[in-house]
Amino acid sequence: MSKRTPPSPEAFEKLLGWLDPDRDKAAEKYYRIHQRLVRIFAAKGCAEAEDLADQTANVVASKIDWLVENFVGDPALYFYAVGKKIYQEWLKSTRTTPSPRPAPDNRRKEELCWCLEKCLKKITTPEEAQMVVRYHEGDGQVRIANRKKIAEELGISLNALRIRICHIQARLRPCIDECMRELDN
Repeated sequence: MSKRTPPSPEAFEKLLGWLDPDRDKAAEKYYRIHQRLVRIFAAKGCAEAEDLADQTANVVASKIDWLVENFVGDPALYFYAVGKKIYQEWLKSTRTTPSPRPAPDNRRKEELCWCLEKCLKKITTPEEAQMVVRYHEGDGQVRIANRKKIAEELGISLNALRIRICHIQARLRPCIDECMRELDN
């Protein structure tokens, strides 16, 4: 993304005059708008928030003659609208093709599965173990439908099923953590 050309001193003076006839008040308004733009950009994760706020002011100043003649309303709103476009341009320019994900550590997954199976046998009843495994099967809509079916089979609400699973998982978690620590040593 190319940097916008800074305004000429005359254009900047017109910009301040557009913000407020009183030069001190105009400077204060400009400062508040600029700082608000910086906060908005930073809140969106922009590492170049100050630069984008400066670019926004440069674009607004470049259109000052038209704005003085035609714009009606709060000048800050015009700044924010331009800032939104500047931010969108910045996003497009910073997008890069994602680097390929590293290969998953299958050994760690296998260890975790082994510990889960061990703890399911040790801590839960066979019915609870089967319920936990079924509860986590599938993705998206399949998982949702599966959970509704389990709740219907048990004659309980979906919320009651979630609570049961939560209690079982709370019992399993310490066992799994301990098992993984033992494997790490």
